[in-house]
Amino acid sequence: MGEPARRAPADYEDLDELDDPFRLGWRLRSVHLPDGTSEVREVPLTAEDLLDPQLGDHVVQNSWHVSTVFALFDILSSRYEASPDVLVSCDLKMIWGIRGLPGPAPDVAVIPGVRDKARTRPSFRVRKEGTRPALAIEVSSDEPEHQDNDHEKKLRIYERAKVPEYLILDLPSPVCRWTGYRLDKSGRYQPIVPDAEGRILSRTTGLQFAISPDGQAPQIFDAATGERLLTSSEIRAELNRLKKLL
Repeated sequence: MGEPARRAPADYEDLDELDDPFRLGWRLRSVHLPDGTSEVREVPLTAEDLLDPQLGDHVVQNSWHVSTVFALFDILSSRYEASPDVLVSCDLKMIWGIRGLPGPAPDVAVIPGVRDKARTRPSFRVRKEGTRPALAIEVSSDEPEHQDNDHEKKLRIYERAKVPEYLILDLPSPVCRWTGYRLDKSGRYQPIVPDAEGRILSRTTGLQFAISPDGQAPQIFDAATGERLLTSSEIRAELNRLKKLL
């Protein structure tokens, strides 16, 4: 079997970014050639592929998206580090066990009621695990396909999968924006109305999701205490500051 080969249009270097067939990412696929041999090629991902990613897919994201997802994952992982039955996942594919329903990999998800939290999981099988995410978070990108997936298609997927709460964070344009949904008694998503400070309350986690004063980054607060949850780097910086005062 040959080495992975990418097939791009001629004069690829002269194409605009929007014309790049690989701008959403790619996956490897074995292609049978006319001479009877096979070749592994990089095949461009489509918007539909992003709704049901496969292990090994290479999804392209901008730097803001990556750093923001890591920050949210860092904060929430620290929040639930001492909770043995709460798993915070990042890009972990969901397998709902519902025929025909795609299984996205939420940028971040909070999953209560798990057993063997530390076990390595290539995916999260809802029926086998006996639980599902209580909160799914998607950090949207500037690509139109990502926007449509996060605000429309994944909304319907998570609703049908009965994920109690779904939050979407849009990148700064010119400022970030949270959009939230919560299942009602009939199992349909209803918008979560922000409070007077623009914060969205997640009832499943007891957390409030907000935007930094400069509008460029997300923030998370403990709804009961009002305390802002810090990233690992912020905690280290605060510890270093206190050491200098001693």
